Amino acid sequence: MAAFRRSVALLAGVCLLHGLLPAAWAQDQSAAAPDVEHYDVQMVGPFSTNQICEGVARSLKAQMGINIGSRMKLTNAEALDTLAQGSADIALLTGTLTGLQRANYPDLDFVEIPVGMEVVSVGVSTDVWDAGLHALPPDKMRAIYEQKIKNWKEVGGPDEPITFYNFEQGAGIWEIFAQWLYEDNRRAPLPKVQSVPNSADARDDLEFTPGAIVPIGAAYVDGTRCHSLGILLPAGATFPTAADVAAGKYPPVRPIIAVVIGRPTLNIKKVTEFLTGPAGQAMVRETGALGLDAVPKPPPAPYSW
Repeated sequence: MAAFRRSVALLAGVCLLHGLLPAAWAQDQSAAAPDVEHYDVQMVGPFSTNQICEGVARSLKAQMGINIGSRMKLTNAEALDTLAQGSADIALLTGTLTGLQRANYPDLDFVEIPVGMEVVSVGVSTDVWDAGLHALPPDKMRAIYEQKIKNWKEVGGPDEPITFYNFEQGAGIWEIFAQWLYEDNRRAPLPKVQSVPNSADARDDLEFTPGAIVPIGAAYVDGTRCHSLGILLPAGATFPTAADVAAGKYPPVRPIIAVVIGRPTLNIKKVTEFLTGPAGQAMVRETGALGLDAVPKPPPAPYSW
């Protein structure tokens, strides 16, 4: 829009110079197209990070007057390319960068800043938990997902029907859960069950529906209204706790990272510092993800003399 306005003004000036237009018309047209809204920082990313971005934008606008623009319905690849092309300052992505992604932009110094971990719990209602069922192996979870097991007593739980809820295909929770359960979410069937739009609604369904089970953001499971089934692996049961996720024991997870080019400075630095600070981490947890305490620590660098 700003470029178009400049072009109109230039054309009007040329016409005015040659006596083709009255001066008043040229002045009116140069002011006719308003400038687009100015943003101090542009953020891009997939839709699953939109809630975090919106919270950061509201807070930093109120606290520091920083105006943040966003496009949060892109794929990770599209967001990274937007950053690489200079049309964004921060890409808020789900998943770490691969070697191939870095190789596609050999001249750019992508810096990854951990923000949190998207963690999917297998939430169950209190009656199932109180009956003593606290963990299931992956094959039993697949059978429940596919509705081949329809009563909890078949897996050591109470004698009551299983009510399975699911997120819609393509939702972040579904992607992570199906990717883990089938090693490729494209192989996951879509059971004909009632869907939930978000983790808050999923928690309500678990609280008020006996025999319920649903994938849900880990931070929404409070151990009172709903509970998290552990995943029974050969090494033992693992749960969606920050400790197990950070140790790499719990599998249905996906990192959340902020990617910038080079060391962040000025307003970009303020945004990344907010994301990794107490207020930003609270926003991350409000989305159902876990914070920096759940991010796996990199192995120590080899000692050199």
